[in-house]
Amino acid sequence: MMESTNIFDKKFQKLIDETVKVIQLEKNDTDFKIERPHFHAVKEETEKLSCSYCKVKFDDLIQQREHYKLDWHRYNLKQSLVSKQPISEEEFFEKNDRDGVSSISGSDSEKEDTIDTLATAQGKIFLQNDSKTVFSLYRCLILEKKEEITEKNIHYRLKETCINNTQWCILMLGGGHFAGAIFQNNAPILHKTFHCYTVRAGQGGSQSSRDGRSNSQPKSAGASLRRYNEQALIQHVKGIVEVWSEEIKKCSLISYRASGPYNRAVLFGGNAPLLDRADPRLRTIPFSTRRATYTEVQRVYNVLTSIQIYESLDEAQLHFGKQKTPETDPKKARAKSACINRAKSRERVDRPLPVEELSDSSDCEDLNDSTYEIVEETVDFKELLEGLEDTRVFAKKSKKKKPKKSKAKKLREKTELYKKKILDVLFQGNLVILKEKLEEYLHKDQNEDNEEKPSPEQLKNDFFNEILDDSGNSLLHVAALNEHEEIMEYLLQNGADPCRKNKNQHTAYTCTQSKEIRDVLRKFARDNPEKYNYNKAQIPINTLTEDEIADKKRNQRKLKREKEKEKKKENEVKKKEQHEKDRFLQLSDREKRALAAERRILNQSGVVISRCFLCASDMSGKVPFEYLGNRFCSIDCLKAHRLQSPLVLS
Repeated sequence: MMESTNIFDKKFQKLIDETVKVIQLEKNDTDFKIERPHFHAVKEETEKLSCSYCKVKFDDLIQQREHYKLDWHRYNLKQSLVSKQPISEEEFFEKNDRDGVSSISGSDSEKEDTIDTLATAQGKIFLQNDSKTVFSLYRCLILEKKEEITEKNIHYRLKETCINNTQWCILMLGGGHFAGAIFQNNAPILHKTFHCYTVRAGQGGSQSSRDGRSNSQPKSAGASLRRYNEQALIQHVKGIVEVWSEEIKKCSLISYRASGPYNRAVLFGGNAPLLDRADPRLRTIPFSTRRATYTEVQRVYNVLTSIQIYESLDEAQLHFGKQKTPETDPKKARAKSACINRAKSRERVDRPLPVEELSDSSDCEDLNDSTYEIVEETVDFKELLEGLEDTRVFAKKSKKKKPKKSKAKKLREKTELYKKKILDVLFQGNLVILKEKLEEYLHKDQNEDNEEKPSPEQLKNDFFNEILDDSGNSLLHVAALNEHEEIMEYLLQNGADPCRKNKNQHTAYTCTQSKEIRDVLRKFARDNPEKYNYNKAQIPINTLTEDEIADKKRNQRKLKREKEKEKKKENEVKKKEQHEKDRFLQLSDREKRALAAERRILNQSGVVISRCFLCASDMSGKVPFEYLGNRFCSIDCLKAHRLQSPLVLS
């Protein structure tokens, strides 16, 4: 009877208190070491010719060479490579007739799913204690990937991982999803999950992998967002691991799942990796997992910590024996070769002849008693058919008639071809060919006898306002997009409507960013202000030309300079007035009264009372500069007088 329990349960602790050893549920024939026969080289004696593998002798060298080409010799060669005894020629033919040509491969048994193979594929190991109790658990819990199995290290690891330290860490990363948790004795103490958009929708794979394969970085919004999220994912994982670093150091086991080079680089890449590959606690999760979520992390933990206990070895063999694949007949399992082996005779199957079945099923008794004489006669029809050779009628092969195209379909194909030619002309910017196309369009209906012929003005208007592509672009749109100024002017002058919009609701003005094309449209709007509704065409009609803009700027600069001059003069007057005030305030009261009396007399009579000693200018109403009893109008006059007559000191 099989029983499942938890690895941290007291029942499991009792199991490993005793001595524990690794066992195999069944033994394979290939597990026994067969002593490989030692074949001595053929002696270099010319008179003795033999094959040391097949153990036969030959009379001459030709027989020996022919023997080396036989399937029997090749079979014994392969038998020797796997340390098996050779077989005789009679045994080989019997085996070949029984098993077929594939027996030349030298293998007596095909690959089988043994019990131990199934257990190894599931990542499990079987242990047995002194009480003969068998239990199985995941190998990664106690051993590293390439670590050798010994009873000593198994017992030590079981004690260390499951009894002394019950704190485990599980990290899962993939597809932009991260989930991590730290468990202690079946209880989560820390856990965190988040998701970043890093996987390309529909195509899969990270954005960095795609950039590395193509050696380029697409500049789409989605690609930029995925690159940003990849860096954000690395920073988030790094922050979480750093916060958990103290608890991770206490863990006895770290199980992780990081599929793909990008996800492994998040955990192990960089100058300071989050996890050390040489850490003996690191283990990969030994079974397939789903999307990284907290629920999945809990499931992984529960699966890793569960063990199966069997009362005996026979019970374990019985339980795992049910998982073995059913044996099949090697002849039926072997796939049929596409090539026919001509060297082997075809198997003969005895089938009853139809004549026998007919005679057995006949109800007429008279036929059984009758005797018939068989007469063989050869009849040649060649001469009879020669006369009828001329009358032979040969059957003609009927050709499939192609369905005729309807007039509407022909007209549609003709229109599409015409539009394609116009588009090519506009792409090239050839005005001469465009004028020729216009002439062809105007004269295409002259040879047709239609009662209601459109006028030349109507035809011309239809030509210049034709919709050319699926985006609803007219000739004016295409010319604006290709920045052909000359064609733009020609189209506008001949009736192309700038108010027309394409399917994106763009006019010829708004569909281009070319300054030259927009200037052409603005100039046409100024020259023809009443021809179209330019608000509908989204053309600003109040804008100025470059010359007008230059004149306006020049006038603005001139007016600015004049204002600056006037302001400078006002500042000088203010400065001078302030200077006079400061001088007046420095005078004594007597001088202030005298100066006031002088200004009153000056205002009444208009007579000059005081003049500058040097320049003789009128100083009435001014505060003079005095020097040696002389009065000057300014400091400059005072300085000049002093330089002319220097003061002599005795």
